[in-house]
Amino acid sequence: MSTSVYEVERAAPPASEQGTFLIGYDVESRNPAVTQAFLRRAVAIHEATDVPATFFLVGRTIDLSREALRPLASHPLFDFQQHTFNHVLLKSVCIEDPIDGVRFFRAGTLEQIREEVRRTSALLRDEFGVTCTGLTGPYAYYRGLVDRPDLLEILWDEGIRFTRTWGRDERDWQPVPLEVQPFWYRLQGFPELLEVPLHGWQDISLRKSVGWTNHDGFLAVEYPYMERAAAEGLTFSYCTHDHSSTRDDPEMAITESLLRRARALGLAPMTYATYYRRVVERTSVTAGVSA
Repeated sequence: MSTSVYEVERAAPPASEQGTFLIGYDVESRNPAVTQAFLRRAVAIHEATDVPATFFLVGRTIDLSREALRPLASHPLFDFQQHTFNHVLLKSVCIEDPIDGVRFFRAGTLEQIREEVRRTSALLRDEFGVTCTGLTGPYAYYRGLVDRPDLLEILWDEGIRFTRTWGRDERDWQPVPLEVQPFWYRLQGFPELLEVPLHGWQDISLRKSVGWTNHDGFLAVEYPYMERAAAEGLTFSYCTHDHSSTRDDPEMAITESLLRRARALGLAPMTYATYYRRVVERTSVTAGVSA
């Protein structure tokens, strides 16, 4: 049986026998009314369930909703990270979509990518006093950035310490198996840069597949990933978006159901930044014990 990169470099998870629940919203809409309606409802359901979350913010979206975002920068349940400035892809993807067919989306140049990351981190710092250490790659990719040390070097230089870029399968489609657990990019020369993959389906792809109004069908696919994570002490990392989480679901009932299911299963919820810190601490303790 072959050994995969994520098995070789798998990160020591936070100490939780019942697994971990991570939810990250890609906040990227060009319509501020959509983003702001999403933010109001997201705050309500996260406060009601006491589940933390990370907002991976596109820079141009910040520009359109600065005042709506400002009070959330210091909210104890939320964490601000980035999603580039103009949603420029880090890697090209050629998606074999069973509904929409084969589609190709080209990545930015290395110079564009560096500027996209630098500009968004500066905006988060100057506008909200946030030091950005995490990034979700627009569209997400098969195998994350294991084949792109040049991109990892750019991200590291710009202060990024954890990424959420593995979010597709070998067809540049989905789902991503739960076996792909968070791992370090040590083999590529960045032993302190953590990949936290997306699991299962990104919300847009699955809702399009089962039908946008088929809420029960969506949950029937997502719940088993969470149940397995709880049973095996694994990390479940979920991706949703500002514009899609409210589409045909303005009350975000699907998302609230996922949050309440995570609580019922005993999964430990945390932001991605907290997860990274705890993995680093756990890794340091483990290394100290084995040394």
